[in-house]
Amino acid sequence: MKIKAVEQERNDWIIVIIILVIGFICVIAAGQLALRFSPSWRLNTDMGSRLDPNDQFLTPNGFVQPVDPSILTQPAWINVFLTPGASFVTATRFPTLTATLPAPSAMVSSVTNTVIAVKSPTSTVVYFPATRTPTSSPPRIATSTSTGMPTSPVIATATQISAATLTATPSQTSTATGTFTPTATHTATSTLTATATQTPTNTPNPIPTDPTPGEIGTTPDNLIYNLPAGGTLTLGINLVANGDANFDLVYYERAAGSGVFLDWVIVEISDGNNWYTVFNWGNNIADFNTNMNFNILPNPQAPEEPDQRDIPSAALYNATGIAIDVDAIVPPGTYSYIRFSAPAGDVDGQMEIDAIEILP
Repeated sequence: MKIKAVEQERNDWIIVIIILVIGFICVIAAGQLALRFSPSWRLNTDMGSRLDPNDQFLTPNGFVQPVDPSILTQPAWINVFLTPGASFVTATRFPTLTATLPAPSAMVSSVTNTVIAVKSPTSTVVYFPATRTPTSSPPRIATSTSTGMPTSPVIATATQISAATLTATPSQTSTATGTFTPTATHTATSTLTATATQTPTNTPNPIPTDPTPGEIGTTPDNLIYNLPAGGTLTLGINLVANGDANFDLVYYERAAGSGVFLDWVIVEISDGNNWYTVFNWGNNIADFNTNMNFNILPNPQAPEEPDQRDIPSAALYNATGIAIDVDAIVPPGTYSYIRFSAPAGDVDGQMEIDAIEILP
C-alpha cells in the first residue's frame, strides 16, 4: 500500500510539471503573438528635443493646452521693488518715425503720463505712460521727461489741434514737446491724347487700257473695228456723269441693211474703282436707259435681243448709233474707262465698232 501511495504522488508531480511547461509555452506564444502587431518602437529625438527618457510622467501632446510664453517674462518691478523711492517705466520703446503732414509748419503735442503709486513697505512707485488712440495722421516721436524718473520715448500723434492734454491721477505730469516741419508734395499730371481722324478719299486705281484702234474715231466713218467673240476691249475716255436725263455716250455700229445688224455686246464704264454695266444687248432684259429699249422698237421679235437683229436707222442715233444715258445707272462723277465685251456664240464670230462719241 505504501508503494502505491508513492507512485500516486510521483504521478501528481509529473502532471504539475506538465501543466507548468504547457503554461510557460502558452505565455511565450501569447507574447510572440502580441509582438506581431508592434514588435518594436522608436522615438525620434535629437540633442535639442529636451526629452527626458527617464521621466515616467511625460504627458502626450494634445491633452494639455500650450503654456502662454508670457509667464516667463519677469515683472518690470522685479529688480527695484525692494529699493525705497525707486521708480520705473513700462512704456514700450518704438522706432523713430518721420511724419509728413500737409498742415501747419510747426505743431506742438502735449501728453500727460499717468503715475500710479503702489502702497508697499518700500514705497514703490509704478509709472505708466499715457495711452492715446491713433488717428489718421501718422505718429511721430516725442521725448517724455518726468521728475525723478528716467527719460523714455513715447508715442504722440500729431493732429491739426495745436495741443492735446490728458488728465492723469495723481498730479504728477510730464509734458512732451516736439517740433517738426511737414513737407507737402503736390504732383500734377496732365495727359493729352491726340486722336487722328482720317478722311477716306476715293483715289482711282489705274486700269490697264488697250491702244485705241485706228478704226475707232469719234464720228462714224464706216471704218470698222471687229472685236472677236469672247474678247474685250478697254479704252480710256473722259466722261462726266452730272445726273441729267440726257444721253451721254454713243457707240456706232457698222451700217448694214436698213440701219444696222446689232451684235451681242456688253458696254461698261469705270471710275477706276468700280465697273458699271450701262448697256447689255443679248440678255433679253430691256435697257430703259438707251434707245435700244426693245419695248419701243418696231417689229417685235422673240427673243427680243437676238444676235444680228436688224434695227432700222429711224430707231438709231444719227442713223447707226446706240445712245446711252449713263446717269440712270451710275452715280455722278468722272469716268475714265470704257470696256466692250463680245459674248461668245455670236453668229458671225465678232461685233463691230465704228466710233465712240462722248456727248456734252
